[in-house]
Amino acid sequence: MDAESRDSRRGTRRNGWAGRAARLALGILLSAAIVQSVREAVAGHLARKDSLEATRRAERWDSGDPGLPAEYARRLATERQEGDPREISRAFEDATRRGPDRAENWAGLGQALELAGNIPEARRAYERALELFPRSPEINWQFANLLVRAGDATGAMAPLRAAVEGDPSLRKGAFDLAWRAGIPRDEILKNIPEDQAIFAAYLDYLDETARVDAATEVWKRLTNLPEAIDFDAAARYFDALLNARRVDELAPMWAELARHDPSRLSWQPDDVNRITNGGFEESLLNGGFGWRVTPIEGADEDFDGEIVHGGVRSLSVHFDGKHNLDFGHVAQYAPVEPDTSYRFVAYLRLEGITTDSGPRIAVYDAFDREALSLETENLTGTTLWREERLEFHTGPKTRIVLVQVVRPPSRKIDNEIGGTLWLDDVSLSAVR
Repeated sequence: MDAESRDSRRGTRRNGWAGRAARLALGILLSAAIVQSVREAVAGHLARKDSLEATRRAERWDSGDPGLPAEYARRLATERQEGDPREISRAFEDATRRGPDRAENWAGLGQALELAGNIPEARRAYERALELFPRSPEINWQFANLLVRAGDATGAMAPLRAAVEGDPSLRKGAFDLAWRAGIPRDEILKNIPEDQAIFAAYLDYLDETARVDAATEVWKRLTNLPEAIDFDAAARYFDALLNARRVDELAPMWAELARHDPSRLSWQPDDVNRITNGGFEESLLNGGFGWRVTPIEGADEDFDGEIVHGGVRSLSVHFDGKHNLDFGHVAQYAPVEPDTSYRFVAYLRLEGITTDSGPRIAVYDAFDREALSLETENLTGTTLWREERLEFHTGPKTRIVLVQVVRPPSRKIDNEIGGTLWLDDVSLSAVR
C-alpha cells in the first residue's frame, strides 16, 4: 500500500471518530436539555398548585427559576399570617439573589423586612426595587405606605405622586393616605400632577369626605386646565357645595363650568327665567342647575317630539299602572333672591292618569320647606295642555328652591298609577 493510500485511510478513521464524538456531545446536550425541560415542566406544574408545599417542591425541581422563591415567600406570607417574618424575609432574600434584576422581588423583600421590624433595610429594598422599575404604581404605593408608617410623610409624596399618575385605582387611597398622614392640603395639591382626570378624582375624594374648602381650591386648579372638565365630577362638586349650604358659590361655579365647556352647557342666571332648559330643547344635564331625571321602576321619562306645547319637544313621564309610586324623580334646583316675589308657570298635559292621586308640581325651599312650600293642583284623567301657575314671595333666607314633579302614593285600594304626563315651557321669573 503506498503512502498516499495509508494517509487516506488514517484520515477516514479520524473523521469517523470526530463524527462519533460530535454525535455523542450532541446527545449529551440534548439529554441535558430534555432533563432541564422535564424539571421545568414538573416545577411549573407544581407551582400552579395552590399550596405552599407544592411551591417549595417546585423550587427544588427548578432551582434556577428566580420567580419560584418569590412565589414561595408570597405564599408563606399568605398562608402563615402569624408565622415568623424573618423566614419570609429569608425567602425573599433568596429570590433577590436568584433574580437580582426583578423589581417585584425587592419590593417583596421590603414588605417582609418591614414586618420583621427592620425599617432601614426595608427602605433600601424598596429603593432598589424603584431603581429597577421607577414608574411602578404598585411599588411606589407600597413604598409610600412604608414611609408614612415610618413617620416620613414628606418623603412619601414623591412615590404617592407616581402611584396616582400610574394607576387610577390607587388614587382615592393615595389621597386618603396623604390626608391621614397629616400632610398640609396645599402640599398635597402642589404635588398632584396637572392632569384633568387626576384633579377630578381628587375633587371627588374631597367631596365624599366633606372637605369643601380644599375642594374649592382643586376646582380653581381644574378650571385653569385647557382640557374639558369631567362634567360628572363637576356636578358632584355642585352637590357638595349645596349640601354644605355654600349657596353663594353655586351660581359662580356653574357659570364657570358653562364658560369652560360652552358646547355642553349654556347657562347664566337671569330674572327672565330662573329655570334651565325649561322647554326641554337641550339635553338633560342630570346635575347642577339642570333637570335631574332619576330612573324608577314603574315610570319611564323621555323626550317627546310629537306632543309639544312650544318648541320641538316636551318631557313625557309614562306610568305603567303597576305601582303605587311615591314619585319625585323629575326635579331642578333654581337660584332665587331672598324677599322677592316670583311667578312660576308650567304647562302640563295628561292622558289616562289613573287613581285619586295624580301628578303635580311642587316648589319649595331646598333647605327649609317650612319657609316655602307650594304645589300645583292634583291632576288626573285626560286633559289638553293647561297652564299651572304659582305665585309666591321668598323669605329672608330662601336662596335656592327645588322645582319637582311629584305624585304622592294613594291610600286607596285602587292605587297603582297609570297614564302619561307631558311637561313643557317651565319658567320661574321675578315679579317687579
